[in-house]
Amino acid sequence: MFNLTGSEIMFLLIIGLVVLGPEKLPDAIRRVGRLYAELKRMSSGVQTDLRKVMDEPLKEMMNTTNSMKSLFNETSSQFQSAAKDIATPSFVPYSPSNDQSPELPIVLYDGDDVANQEEASEINDDIAVEPSQNSLDDVS
Repeated sequence: MFNLTGSEIMFLLIIGLVVLGPEKLPDAIRRVGRLYAELKRMSSGVQTDLRKVMDEPLKEMMNTTNSMKSLFNETSSQFQSAAKDIATPSFVPYSPSNDQSPELPIVLYDGDDVANQEEASEINDDIAVEPSQNSLDDVS
């Protein structure tokens, strides 16, 4: 409690001997010893009472914490399983409905001029893709 070493106790006894004298020193040491024992008993009683008072609220807090932890873990696992179901891709095989390549749109230049439509259709004919080049079946 006081953390006194042997040399410190000897120093205090010598000072007590000088101040109190040889007749009063043994009585003073007994009084200090009793006072120390009483203080130690009181502090241990306070610690015991404090533990008794705090034991029930601490148990209740631990139970609440454990129930919240289990609820969180359960909710987390539900979210993870839902996210896994959403994130798992489903494979849809490609099956072309017809073997023809899609029609390319007619590109008109300088607005919607009817005079330029013939040029645009010629350009579109030059750009037209062969069906074998546009096939998605060859993609690996």
